[in-house]
Amino acid sequence: MKQNTKSLIGLFFSGLIVIALAVGAVVGANAMMKGFIADETRAVAAAAEAAERVRLAAQQTEDEQERLHLQLQELTLKAEQMEQFYQKYKDRHCYHYFGQYYEMYEQVYNADVIFIGTSHCAHGVNPLYLEEAIPEHSFFNFGLNGSVPSFYQDWYDIFKNEAKYPTPKVIVWCVDWFMCDTGWLWRRITFDTPADMPIGIMRAYEKEKKKNAPEPAADPGDTFDSTTEETSEEQSPVSEAVKEKTVAELVRDSIREHGWYALDEHVTVILLNNPIFSSRDRIPEMIRYYLKGRSVQIETPAPVTPKIEGRILTEEDLVMPTYQHKTLYDKDHNITSEYYKGYIPWDVPFAGGTTTVGCVHNRGEWRKFEKLLDQFEEDGIKVIFVECPEYSGWQSTDRVIHNKELAEVAEERGIPFLNYNDELASAFNDDNKNYSDWGHMSKRGSTAFSKVLAEDLKPVLEEVLAEDGK
Repeated sequence: MKQNTKSLIGLFFSGLIVIALAVGAVVGANAMMKGFIADETRAVAAAAEAAERVRLAAQQTEDEQERLHLQLQELTLKAEQMEQFYQKYKDRHCYHYFGQYYEMYEQVYNADVIFIGTSHCAHGVNPLYLEEAIPEHSFFNFGLNGSVPSFYQDWYDIFKNEAKYPTPKVIVWCVDWFMCDTGWLWRRITFDTPADMPIGIMRAYEKEKKKNAPEPAADPGDTFDSTTEETSEEQSPVSEAVKEKTVAELVRDSIREHGWYALDEHVTVILLNNPIFSSRDRIPEMIRYYLKGRSVQIETPAPVTPKIEGRILTEEDLVMPTYQHKTLYDKDHNITSEYYKGYIPWDVPFAGGTTTVGCVHNRGEWRKFEKLLDQFEEDGIKVIFVECPEYSGWQSTDRVIHNKELAEVAEERGIPFLNYNDELASAFNDDNKNYSDWGHMSKRGSTAFSKVLAEDLKPVLEEVLAEDGK
């Protein structure tokens, strides 16, 4: 009996030792991953300091040619900074998530017309062709995969109050008849906020920049924004929904929302917010980084720059250099190398055929959709609805019902609605080569559609902006 008791006690303590060693290994690996991510953030942030110094110098000079040279230099540095960011994150799944949040915080383009919506928008609207047809406006595609209206409520809070993106003149919402189905559309703001996810990266990046930011000039004419100084959580205008929280606070929130027994929800929160789990795909990259002495060289292709040597500069020369990349696909076959201002082509073969689908229309999400429209109106932003074309073999009675609801909201609020599955449907919808599946356009399809949309949108933009004389 005593021998059995001793064996059980020994087994118990052996188990404790194994658990302690496992926990220690996880904690140590987690610390290493956090260090890897922090170093990566610092490397990208370092490129921003030079651009800011040049920007301030351009404001202080009175010589016109020197100012133009400095402004062109600033644009070149910003392009290099974006390229650093791209090179760091280009191998990540769905790179466009990272690129869109980068623009939100860095405000490289300061688009006055922005697009929001689901993956149909992200893979369907290429700003390049809108810029060509409507050069008087700057465009950016902020469409994100799986996004419901409640996601965009939290997103807009960050966009407006935390990132302080300049208020756009127009938001083009690429609406979908299934946009309120929370089973189909999965995105939540908490998916983007962990340390190695887009918002978490940009928050760390902004903190690093503020640490090393150059002092503003004493000149009273200097337009340096003193509000960029780091403020306390109490001073921040950002809502509770999007503030940075500890893992313990996030778990408590999950328990309050789902109850004690929703273990799947609580485990998901823990895994998402510990980098060694959420970024486990990067463990080999992290190991190589430490083995090489915390120094990894990245290849940066030469930019395509405007030729300015030996002549006087003009405002037309202030064009940001661009970079060309070798074709690169992620694991879902997004063409990462062709990312452009939020758009990323998704290209897989699609045979066509017919199918019938439905959706669960969450009325709570619909109310949030209307509430967000109220917020845009309060902020003086004009709204345009666009429903991206879907393959004609995709049939649903729900599409008819919910498109009717969207049309009614558009009519009540005076919102123009370009529906490419209804009155604007065409032979484009019947050609399976324009699609990668029933609802997402291929590279060929998105290119053709973006050109059509540019022509259709031009008079609509003129009309909505003429109302306020903008």
